[in-house]
Amino acid sequence: MSEADAEGEDLDTEDLIMQATYRALCEHGYPATSISKIADEFEKSKALLYHHYDDKEDLLAHFLTYLLDQFETELEQNLPTDHRQRLTSVVDQALPEVGEADEFQFRRALLEMRSQAPYHEAYHDRFVHSDELILQELRDTIEAGIEAGEFQDVDPAETSQFLYTLVYGALERDVPLGDEAVTELTREQIHTYISEHVYK
Repeated sequence: MSEADAEGEDLDTEDLIMQATYRALCEHGYPATSISKIADEFEKSKALLYHHYDDKEDLLAHFLTYLLDQFETELEQNLPTDHRQRLTSVVDQALPEVGEADEFQFRRALLEMRSQAPYHEAYHDRFVHSDELILQELRDTIEAGIEAGEFQDVDPAETSQFLYTLVYGALERDVPLGDEAVTELTREQIHTYISEHVYK
Protein backbone atom coordinates (compact mmCIF):
# COMPACT_ATOMS: atom_id res chain seq x y z
CA MET A 1 0.00 0.00 0.00
CA SER A 2 1.36 3.42 -0.93
CA GLU A 3 1.79 6.23 1.62
CA ALA A 4 -1.04 8.14 -0.07
CA ASP A 5 -3.32 5.09 0.18
CA ALA A 6 -2.44 4.70 3.85
CA GLU A 7 -3.23 8.35 4.53
CA GLY A 8 -6.53 7.99 2.68
CA GLU A 9 -7.43 4.95 4.75
CA ASP A 10 -6.56 6.81 7.97
CA LEU A 11 -8.77 9.73 6.95
CA ASP A 12 -11.61 7.38 6.10
CA THR A 13 -11.22 5.59 9.43
CA GLU A 14 -11.16 8.88 11.32
CA ASP A 15 -14.37 10.05 9.64
CA LEU A 16 -16.06 6.75 10.44
CA ILE A 17 -14.95 6.97 14.08
CA MET A 18 -16.24 10.54 14.34
CA GLN A 19 -19.58 9.52 12.82
CA ALA A 20 -19.82 6.60 15.24
CA THR A 21 -19.04 8.94 18.13
CA TYR A 22 -21.79 11.32 17.02
CA ARG A 23 -24.33 8.49 16.87
CA ALA A 24 -23.30 7.15 20.28
CA LEU A 25 -23.59 10.58 21.90
CA CYS A 26 -27.02 11.09 20.33
CA GLU A 27 -28.18 7.70 21.57
CA HIS A 28 -26.66 7.60 25.05
CA GLY A 29 -25.60 11.13 26.05
CA TYR A 30 -22.16 11.95 27.41
CA PRO A 31 -22.24 10.10 30.78
CA ALA A 32 -23.29 6.75 29.32
CA THR A 33 -21.18 6.93 26.17
CA SER A 34 -18.18 4.62 26.33
CA ILE A 35 -15.62 3.20 23.94
CA SER A 36 -17.77 0.09 23.82
CA LYS A 37 -20.90 2.07 22.91
CA ILE A 38 -18.98 3.93 20.21
CA ALA A 39 -17.63 0.61 18.93
CA ASP A 40 -21.22 -0.63 18.58
CA GLU A 41 -21.80 2.23 16.13
CA PHE A 42 -18.47 1.74 14.36
CA GLU A 43 -18.35 -0.16 11.08
CA LYS A 44 -14.85 -1.50 11.59
CA SER A 45 -12.96 -3.38 14.30
CA LYS A 46 -13.20 -2.21 17.90
CA ALA A 47 -9.43 -2.69 18.10
CA LEU A 48 -9.04 0.24 15.70
CA LEU A 49 -10.57 2.57 18.28
CA TYR A 50 -7.97 1.59 20.85
CA HIS A 51 -5.26 1.85 18.22
CA HIS A 52 -6.16 5.49 17.58
CA TYR A 53 -7.29 6.60 21.08
CA ASP A 54 -6.23 5.81 24.64
CA ASP A 55 -9.67 6.09 26.23
CA LYS A 56 -13.09 7.73 25.99
CA GLU A 57 -11.81 11.14 27.05
CA ASP A 58 -9.04 11.09 24.45
CA LEU A 59 -11.51 10.14 21.72
CA LEU A 60 -14.06 12.78 22.73
CA ALA A 61 -11.39 15.48 22.94
CA HIS A 62 -10.44 14.63 19.37
CA PHE A 63 -14.12 14.65 18.44
CA LEU A 64 -14.44 18.21 19.76
CA THR A 65 -11.45 19.24 17.65
CA TYR A 66 -13.06 17.59 14.63
CA LEU A 67 -16.29 19.53 15.21
CA LEU A 68 -14.41 22.77 15.78
CA ASP A 69 -12.51 22.37 12.52
CA GLN A 70 -15.79 21.80 10.68
CA PHE A 71 -17.41 24.82 12.32
CA GLU A 72 -14.43 27.04 11.50
CA THR A 73 -14.55 25.91 7.87
CA GLU A 74 -18.26 26.68 7.70
CA LEU A 75 -17.66 30.17 9.09
CA GLU A 76 -14.92 30.84 6.56
CA GLN A 77 -16.76 29.46 3.53
CA ASN A 78 -20.45 30.11 4.10
CA LEU A 79 -20.75 33.54 5.71
CA PRO A 80 -22.00 36.33 3.41
CA THR A 81 -19.89 39.43 2.84
CA ASP A 82 -22.75 41.86 3.55
CA HIS A 83 -22.24 43.05 7.14
CA ARG A 84 -25.87 42.79 8.23
CA GLN A 85 -26.37 39.38 6.68
CA ARG A 86 -23.06 38.22 8.13
CA LEU A 87 -23.99 39.23 11.69
CA THR A 88 -27.34 37.48 11.33
CA SER A 89 -25.64 34.36 10.00
CA VAL A 90 -23.13 34.20 12.86
CA VAL A 91 -25.94 34.39 15.43
CA ASP A 92 -27.97 31.75 13.59
CA GLN A 93 -24.99 29.39 13.35
CA ALA A 94 -24.29 29.78 17.07
CA LEU A 95 -27.99 29.28 17.88
CA PRO A 96 -29.33 27.08 15.07
CA GLU A 97 -32.83 25.75 14.76
CA VAL A 98 -33.33 22.25 16.10
CA GLY A 99 -34.18 19.83 13.34
CA GLU A 100 -34.22 16.09 13.89
CA ALA A 101 -34.49 14.49 17.33
CA ASP A 102 -30.93 13.18 17.17
CA GLU A 103 -29.64 16.72 16.64
CA PHE A 104 -31.38 17.81 19.83
CA GLN A 105 -29.88 14.85 21.72
CA PHE A 106 -26.47 15.74 20.35
CA ARG A 107 -26.75 19.30 21.65
CA ARG A 108 -27.60 17.88 25.05
CA ALA A 109 -24.50 15.67 24.93
CA LEU A 110 -22.32 18.66 24.02
CA LEU A 111 -23.65 20.62 26.98
CA GLU A 112 -22.94 17.63 29.21
CA MET A 113 -19.39 17.59 27.88
CA ARG A 114 -19.09 21.34 28.40
CA SER A 115 -20.04 20.88 32.05
CA GLN A 116 -16.95 18.67 32.39
CA ALA A 117 -14.61 21.39 31.08
CA PRO A 118 -13.45 22.46 34.58
CA TYR A 119 -12.25 18.89 35.18
CA HIS A 120 -10.81 18.03 31.75
CA GLU A 121 -8.18 20.37 30.36
CA ALA A 122 -8.60 19.07 26.82
CA TYR A 123 -12.34 19.78 26.88
CA HIS A 124 -11.73 23.18 28.48
CA ASP A 125 -9.23 24.25 25.83
CA ARG A 126 -11.48 23.24 22.96
CA PHE A 127 -14.60 24.92 24.32
CA VAL A 128 -12.62 28.08 25.07
CA HIS A 129 -11.34 28.08 21.50
CA SER A 130 -14.87 27.56 20.18
CA ASP A 131 -16.19 30.50 22.20
CA GLU A 132 -13.29 32.71 21.13
CA LEU A 133 -13.91 31.83 17.49
CA ILE A 134 -17.54 32.93 17.66
CA LEU A 135 -16.79 36.04 19.71
CA GLN A 136 -14.01 37.07 17.32
CA GLU A 137 -16.31 36.70 14.32
CA LEU A 138 -18.98 38.78 16.05
CA ARG A 139 -16.45 41.48 16.96
CA ASP A 140 -14.91 41.57 13.49
CA THR A 141 -18.31 41.81 11.81
CA ILE A 142 -19.51 44.59 14.11
CA GLU A 143 -16.26 46.53 13.67
CA ALA A 144 -16.51 46.19 9.88
CA GLY A 145 -20.12 47.36 9.95
CA ILE A 146 -19.19 50.41 12.02
CA GLU A 147 -16.32 51.30 9.69
CA ALA A 148 -18.65 50.97 6.70
CA GLY A 149 -21.12 53.35 8.33
CA GLU A 150 -23.82 50.67 8.46
CA PHE A 151 -23.78 50.02 12.22
CA GLN A 152 -24.16 52.33 15.18
CA ASP A 153 -21.05 53.30 17.13
CA VAL A 154 -21.36 50.52 19.70
CA ASP A 155 -18.52 48.85 21.57
CA PRO A 156 -17.78 45.73 19.46
CA ALA A 157 -16.31 43.70 22.35
CA GLU A 158 -19.11 44.46 24.81
CA THR A 159 -21.84 43.95 22.20
CA SER A 160 -20.33 40.63 21.12
CA GLN A 161 -20.16 39.40 24.71
CA PHE A 162 -23.77 40.42 25.31
CA LEU A 163 -25.04 38.69 22.16
CA TYR A 164 -23.13 35.50 22.85
CA THR A 165 -24.29 35.43 26.46
CA LEU A 166 -27.88 35.52 25.20
CA VAL A 167 -27.12 32.70 22.78
CA TYR A 168 -25.47 30.52 25.39
CA GLY A 169 -28.18 31.24 27.96
CA ALA A 170 -30.85 30.06 25.52
CA LEU A 171 -28.94 26.83 24.87
CA GLU A 172 -28.46 26.21 28.59
CA ARG A 173 -32.19 26.49 29.21
CA ASP A 174 -33.53 25.02 25.98
CA VAL A 175 -31.49 21.83 25.74
CA PRO A 176 -31.72 20.39 29.28
CA LEU A 177 -35.45 21.10 29.53
CA GLY A 178 -36.35 20.38 25.92
CA ASP A 179 -37.98 23.80 25.52
CA GLU A 180 -37.34 24.69 21.88
CA ALA A 181 -39.66 27.70 22.17
CA VAL A 182 -36.99 29.40 24.29
CA THR A 183 -34.49 29.12 21.45
CA GLU A 184 -36.92 30.53 18.91
CA LEU A 185 -37.95 33.41 21.18
CA THR A 186 -34.34 34.23 22.06
CA ARG A 187 -33.29 34.20 18.41
CA GLU A 188 -36.12 36.60 17.55
CA GLN A 189 -35.23 38.90 20.45
CA ILE A 190 -31.54 38.90 19.52
CA HIS A 191 -32.36 39.93 15.97
CA THR A 192 -34.74 42.60 17.27
CA TYR A 193 -31.99 43.94 19.54
CA ILE A 194 -29.51 43.97 16.67
CA SER A 195 -31.96 45.81 14.42
CA GLU A 196 -32.70 48.46 17.04
CA HIS A 197 -29.34 48.87 18.79
CA VAL A 198 -26.65 47.81 16.30
CA TYR A 199 -27.88 48.59 12.78
CA LYS A 200 -28.32 52.18 11.70
